[in-house]
Amino acid sequence: MWSRFTATLLLAACATQALAVVEREDIIVLAADGLRYTSYKTLRSDLAERVLYLGPDEAPEDAVFIVPDDYASTPLDDGGTRLHFQSGSFALMNTGVFDAEVERKANGIRVFTSWDGVTRSDGHLGKWNAPDDFSSFSYTWVVPRNIDILAYQANRSGTWEKRENTLNWTGKQVNDIAFTIRYRVNDPDAGAAPAAKPRPTQPAPQQTAPSKPKPQPSYSGNGLETAPSTSFDSKPPQAGGTPSQAKPQQPTTSEQDKPAQPSNVDPKPRSVTLDSVVTLADGRPQVTARGQGVLRRLAGALATDNTRRVVIHGPGFTDSRDTGGSVAQAARVSDFLAAHGVAEERIEIRAGKRADDATGRTIEVTVEPGGLLDAFSEKR
Repeated sequence: MWSRFTATLLLAACATQALAVVEREDIIVLAADGLRYTSYKTLRSDLAERVLYLGPDEAPEDAVFIVPDDYASTPLDDGGTRLHFQSGSFALMNTGVFDAEVERKANGIRVFTSWDGVTRSDGHLGKWNAPDDFSSFSYTWVVPRNIDILAYQANRSGTWEKRENTLNWTGKQVNDIAFTIRYRVNDPDAGAAPAAKPRPTQPAPQQTAPSKPKPQPSYSGNGLETAPSTSFDSKPPQAGGTPSQAKPQQPTTSEQDKPAQPSNVDPKPRSVTLDSVVTLADGRPQVTARGQGVLRRLAGALATDNTRRVVIHGPGFTDSRDTGGSVAQAARVSDFLAAHGVAEERIEIRAGKRADDATGRTIEVTVEPGGLLDAFSEKR
């Protein structure tokens, strides 16, 4: 496991190509504790070679996967590792735990900073590329339902978009990028009762002010659904911009929808393949209209204390550069199931398999104990 999420990617081009097209996408899927995460990074370029630098506290063998896998590995004097790819694109996925990147504050507030504050001798900092800028850089957080994103900012010009449980920043022709995100970790159990209710499409009314003053670091995010990024020295958001902490207290009827569990459930893991339940719409994972019904029925079968493990494999893909989209779709299904009563800490996500004949339409869900799937039918 990598101990540092903010790995410096030394994307030094080994070709002398001017104004190369370099597109990078980072997706961070945060766990309910606000510290554990699954990270996926992909970079696509038209260069012939790329170099990836891993810091001293990282190791190639700690990654869930690195694609392509025919890279050359070179130990460095500082304890880090240089990976040399014989292509202009690569992808990697790892799991880890935030450490120095996150400052813990009172009332469950966390402040994440992607840059350690150190500028390299060559002038680069944060997430950077050389010799050219990133043609496009996309940075996405996918958070569970018990985490509220309060404020966010980047040190470069770009556009923020907040949609349901996803926060995304996109910049064009940018380099040396750093992010700061302020979020609140609520008790996962406190929101379990009303989880089956649809999420409101608008923020809850802010009727009461917090009883204690909140810390006011320099953030530019103001909770708007779409907002441009600004510099780090911008003014903090107004107190009214902080989303309400109020949580519904009314009882839920979701327990009535859960099927009775047999006394002797088959303990062996079992898998089910689901077709057309999630898709990428404009590059963003969305549960389809069909998927709404199918996944609700699946959640009804798995929303029980008998569930020990649920592993969601995203859609298959033909190009390894599409692994990130597969992971993102698996994460979207995971969040949907968690929002409908399945214990979030028992859900794991994986990328689908790469295959030349992959359709990108089906996901696979493996359940332990597998006998719980006896109460599920994809078609009803």
